[in-house]
Amino acid sequence: MQFTCTKCKQTKPLTLEFFPPHNKKKNGFDSWCRKCRATYRSSICRGRFRSSISDNDLIILKQNTKHCMICGSQEKLVVDHNHNTNKVRGLLCNHCNRRLGHFRDNTETLLKAIDYLNNPISLKPTLS
Repeated sequence: MQFTCTKCKQTKPLTLEFFPPHNKKKNGFDSWCRKCRATYRSSICRGRFRSSISDNDLIILKQNTKHCMICGSQEKLVVDHNHNTNKVRGLLCNHCNRRLGHFRDNTETLLKAIDYLNNPISLKPTLS
């Protein structure tokens, strides 16, 4: 059986090889082919933040944010979100996003880390 992708308008075999499964469709397949769905999801990270930000708001955020919101880096930006509420906070470079994740979004721990960096303990080597 053949099926036409509603995104790219190409007709392809209606199999799992060409169309991802979709449990809310009568035929059990997504209306977009795998290639179109993958391209769309990777361009806006749609799969992960479906419930916390609209497609349009995510596109606008990506168009308007050119630098990491913490360090100002222009490297590839990723979507940052609150791990408790799943709300999108903004775009960060991968390094800053991972740093926040390692601190488990805990501001108290981050403040302790800042204090530690500003006031390191000097250890003098002991002679044996």
